[in-house]
Amino acid sequence: MFLPKAAIFDLDGTLLDSMWIWEKLDAKFLEMHGITVTPDYTDAIKSMTWEDGARYTIDRYGLSETPQQVIDAWLDLAKEAYMHEVELKKGAREYLEFLSSRHVPMAVATSMYPKENIGLILEHNGILQYFQNITHSSEVTKDKSHPDIYLLAAERLSAEPSSCAVFEDILPAIQGALKGGFQTVAIFDSVSRNDWEEIQKTATKAVMSFEDLLL
Repeated sequence: MFLPKAAIFDLDGTLLDSMWIWEKLDAKFLEMHGITVTPDYTDAIKSMTWEDGARYTIDRYGLSETPQQVIDAWLDLAKEAYMHEVELKKGAREYLEFLSSRHVPMAVATSMYPKENIGLILEHNGILQYFQNITHSSEVTKDKSHPDIYLLAAERLSAEPSSCAVFEDILPAIQGALKGGFQTVAIFDSVSRNDWEEIQKTATKAVMSFEDLLL
């Protein structure tokens, strides 16, 4: 069993089986503008903040919308899916229960937007009670390819990075956490399947599901 002294969890694609939604919604949003989504677009925006992703989309495709209008459109498409279609990753609940039973302090570090919905989604999935803090990317100036969000979450847990594990599903975020001196645990997600070989080489530990961490 993998038992860190402290733990920081990403949400989308890590605790939540939700990244498929963004592939689907990215495609739907672009189709509304007569554009076919491409894998390089999905790879480019997956580690960006909402604001950066919206600006990138506007600049790349020459859209007339403002960044906020793009974000609002994404949110409208996503809201129903998060409340009715998104489920926890396999073994996630059991692993959180295991860490909680060992009194491991835990935090969430996420770029989910709007951040006011994070608590509702965690509560809806029955896991809100496990976390001592929720740290959002809007509280730092750099995205997850840098360690800032993880350092802030660890500080709030009173945990040293070297004794804290960051659980993530995408390569840039894993690289960002490593820059901060954290242990990194990669959780497989199909959206990052093309990076999985590199993720396995990069992360401290890489597993197909949370169930593997309970063995």
